[in-house]
Amino acid sequence: MEDLQFLFATLSLIFLLFISSFVYIFSKKIKVPYTVLLVVVGLLLIPLSTNPFFSFIDDFRLTPEVLFFVFLPVLLFESSYNINYKQIIKEWKPVAGLAILGLIVSTIIISVLLYGIFYFADVEIPFLVLLLFGALISATDPVAVLAIFKKMWAPCRLALIFEGESLFNDGTAVALFMVILGIILEGHILWLETVSLGVLSFVSMVFWGLIFWGIMGILFSKILGSIRYNEEAEVTITMISAHATFLLAELITYFSHFTPLSGVIATVTCSIIIGNYGKYKITPRVEQHMQRFWEFFAFIANTVVFILMGITLSYLEVDMMYFVPFIVISIIVVAIARAGSVYGVVGILNKFAKGDERIPMTWQHLLSWGSLRWALAIIMVLLIPGKGEPGYIHLLHFQEQVGWSFPFDVQEFLLVLTIGSVMFTLFIKATTISYIMHRLKVDKLGDLEELEYEEGKILSNFKILNKLENSYKKAYLSQIEYSELFQKYENRLKNALFNIKAILKNNEENELQLIAKALSLHALWIEKQYLKDLFMYNEIDEKNFKYILRKIEQQIYRIEEWRGQIRSISWETEDYDIFTKLFFRFFRNFDNPINEYIRNRAKAIITSKVITELRMLSEIDFGFDKTFFDDIIELYAQFNKSAEKKKNMISLEIRATIMGLESRLVDKSLLRLEEEVLKDLFQKEIITPKLYIKFMDEIEEEMFMDVKRLS
Repeated sequence: MEDLQFLFATLSLIFLLFISSFVYIFSKKIKVPYTVLLVVVGLLLIPLSTNPFFSFIDDFRLTPEVLFFVFLPVLLFESSYNINYKQIIKEWKPVAGLAILGLIVSTIIISVLLYGIFYFADVEIPFLVLLLFGALISATDPVAVLAIFKKMWAPCRLALIFEGESLFNDGTAVALFMVILGIILEGHILWLETVSLGVLSFVSMVFWGLIFWGIMGILFSKILGSIRYNEEAEVTITMISAHATFLLAELITYFSHFTPLSGVIATVTCSIIIGNYGKYKITPRVEQHMQRFWEFFAFIANTVVFILMGITLSYLEVDMMYFVPFIVISIIVVAIARAGSVYGVVGILNKFAKGDERIPMTWQHLLSWGSLRWALAIIMVLLIPGKGEPGYIHLLHFQEQVGWSFPFDVQEFLLVLTIGSVMFTLFIKATTISYIMHRLKVDKLGDLEELEYEEGKILSNFKILNKLENSYKKAYLSQIEYSELFQKYENRLKNALFNIKAILKNNEENELQLIAKALSLHALWIEKQYLKDLFMYNEIDEKNFKYILRKIEQQIYRIEEWRGQIRSISWETEDYDIFTKLFFRFFRNFDNPINEYIRNRAKAIITSKVITELRMLSEIDFGFDKTFFDDIIELYAQFNKSAEKKKNMISLEIRATIMGLESRLVDKSLLRLEEEVLKDLFQKEIITPKLYIKFMDEIEEEMFMDVKRLS
């Protein structure tokens, strides 16, 4: 019988994933958030499951433990892996303010307002229960909103604030929720001593969670570095890092009351460390696919949670019509609390902020309305013991202690309110955010963004025209096909050029800054791309790669943030961040001749590439003086000359060593060529898949030998 139950549960899961795949495709066509349709489908599956043939549909059920310990770490890691810690540090005030103070304010407003409304309506709901609801429903969803933000071209800073707040308030929400739930299950009433212990426990969970993430993040980054070039193992280690950090934090909390940790905070911050410090320890080929890997697992987790949200309603043995007034009141109160926490916290921050640090009112409106509730709220409410689960007897004791007289228990009450609130945000808020953004004109591109947008169209159309010309010369296209396609893309190119001229004409006062900023950023992005290519093919080792990469990223940050006087690109910036300082502390012999040679060789290569690409761009009439290109090309020519000079000086000092090193590096360049040739042969089916894999394994083994073995 147990085997049959497992079979039906497996069949249920497979069927739900099958249905969700088509829901995802359909959501793209009708442009409705995927999670919204999943809930709708879940609701529609309830009557279908009453049919004997489809009775297996609801056999797969998520336990609180599976949700909390399996799916939640995946969702948290995927959301925070790609966050740039420098940007988070830059916006730490609004992020910390909204994630901690805003969440606490929201929790208090929800619990106080609901308690007052229910009291005057002669409905006796204990304040601790409402406080528990306030904590779990104040956690916001970064995934759905950020997808809409990206599609609607929301300002990067707004998206960053929202993402940072959502990720870190998940941690504070769970920490606060677990503290309140612990008080309830231990049978305490809300006295001053209880509040004091709760506050102390909450602060301890957040603080020790932040300490713990540092240890775990650096540890797993070191492990990734030590197993490099073992692709399957690297992917597995990132998965383990998410769950191990979460589980260890929860185990420490369980066995030690003196050092409670927040597994959510630990996992989020551990993944930020891995995403910033450990990312470049990952094999380049794996790193390229890592984001897609995590997006897929997050997709599966969200799919299962949201489609089962609708089915979960069928499990509840309560009168849903009885709960309608409670749900409506809760939705209104939660919206008021979110508005109060956003406008209140941001208003205080704006009073002490200067210039561009202030958060515009239109952004505050979006932060307030865009606060979707998500899987975490469902996960937390299911952590409250239900009928037949461990700890339920403690919940019954609490209900008896506070005089709970309803025909449903605390978990059923909060589950209905939570699902109602989540559905409101999914059906109403998620479907109207795009419209509100457009009405508030938040989706409007800035001057630099418009310039870069048109520049991108010019570059793509220019390359397409060259490709068409080559294809026509090789007789791949007929005269008619070539003429039609050439005319189409030439018109697009002309339109983009016309738009750039119009943008510059409308910004005559800032024209010089706008052009210089766009060209400088373009040059730096070229540097970054070619540097990554060198690292991918192991022509530069990890430490030197990170050193130059941070230099480039510092330059990008300086150029993006300049106000007023134009800043020029410089290789000699000393604006080191905390990771760079730690880097120099642990690698004191970093400035030996071999390292200097490798860095200057890399600089010479990437600056030469920048010069080549900028010269090609300068042939296009962008509508502004060509001297802008000449100036930046001359600057990079100086960088190139300086790097070549230093490289040659070092080569003369240790000629024998450098000749051996250069031989290895040239050999790696030839391996790159061999790889491209083999790929072409494989695509033309001249060599079999088996031989192709064998060739590629041999190339990879030789490619990823340490370039500094001679040092």
